[in-house]
Amino acid sequence: MSSDVLSVPGTDTSAAPVLDPELTGFPRLPADRPARVVVVGAGGMGSWWAREIVASPVAELVGVADLVEGAPQRVIEQSGIADPSAVGTGADGTDLALEVGADLIVNPTVPVAHHPVTVKALHAGIPVLGEKPVTETLPEALSLLAHAELTGVPFMVSQSRRFFRQVRQLRSFVAAHGPTVLTSAFFSLFTEMEGYRRTQLHPLLRDMGIHAFDTARYIMDADPVAVTARGAQPEWSVYSHDATVTATFEMSDGSLFVYNGTWNARGLPTYWNSEWRIGAQLGSATWDGKGAPVLGTDDDEATARLQAEVDSETGEEPDQIAASLIEFVSALQEGRTPMCEVHENLLSFAMVEAAVASVDRGERVEIDDLLELARTDAIAAETHPEARDLMQSWGSVREVLAAAR
Repeated sequence: MSSDVLSVPGTDTSAAPVLDPELTGFPRLPADRPARVVVVGAGGMGSWWAREIVASPVAELVGVADLVEGAPQRVIEQSGIADPSAVGTGADGTDLALEVGADLIVNPTVPVAHHPVTVKALHAGIPVLGEKPVTETLPEALSLLAHAELTGVPFMVSQSRRFFRQVRQLRSFVAAHGPTVLTSAFFSLFTEMEGYRRTQLHPLLRDMGIHAFDTARYIMDADPVAVTARGAQPEWSVYSHDATVTATFEMSDGSLFVYNGTWNARGLPTYWNSEWRIGAQLGSATWDGKGAPVLGTDDDEATARLQAEVDSETGEEPDQIAASLIEFVSALQEGRTPMCEVHENLLSFAMVEAAVASVDRGERVEIDDLLELARTDAIAAETHPEARDLMQSWGSVREVLAAAR
């Protein structure tokens, strides 16, 4: 198995599953030109992606698709592109991508549309860079996993927190001073969002939890085993369900990861990245979610040296979705599997759904039990016979995910 990786400059990609090009069998994207990209979904995230694509050195915007008439044109006009008339529009992302000769689609549609949009694109041979969450439900996520394996077409989910320099620094610190014993992320930001989140079940977990859960897996280099979670809904909340949650995950290395998050508390807000504290065998670290991490060991001289190294890394580098785009395009150019490919991403999404299940049931939930129940549901709902047969052939979902690492 190849160890080749290419990503955003300065980004540690050692956790990304890396497959040899001969194993994937997918043709490499030419490296002598920008990737031609169609954005599917002309909402707020679609607009953000379009702007990033126009500004990116590795991609060009060639199309925007949306079911709402006039919406693609608005996104194109707001993207900053020099010639809006050169960008195609349509109602169907895959059809438009085939029409304009796109190399990939970016899929920031609403979660309910992630599954149908991605399945159609994969079977048309078009690589997909999807927005989080991978899809709306865990059974649908397993279905997408099967379709990605069946077609061999690359499918990455943008987990943009992995591309922050500070997250990379924390991962490196843990690798040298771990294993961890206790890691915590605290998120508190009063917000009263409009739209579907007002009535969504478990909006805080499903909108914000995925960021912290995926970041924790990456920093700790460990995967979830079980979770116990509880939710709260204060009387002043505008949300129909719990926008305050605490969750304790038991991880594969024997450590604990604790997440506390709320949209209901006023004052002393954290940053969107949460506040972190990591306790490991040979040292501890904190991060306020924006500045440089603060590192500590029982050797003052070594600590000072480590802190100086972290503090000295101040150069600008791409992050968030701009970095996700660079990662996906460079992976397609090199014939390798990108970081956050669907196999790698699925356990982060499973953490969300397991925490949701724990809140609903009021009990500890084992991740593997949830995965296998989701596989049963996915098989029953699958309309594509080959994808259904593939899921039935798996020894277990965990084994399939581990084989791709």
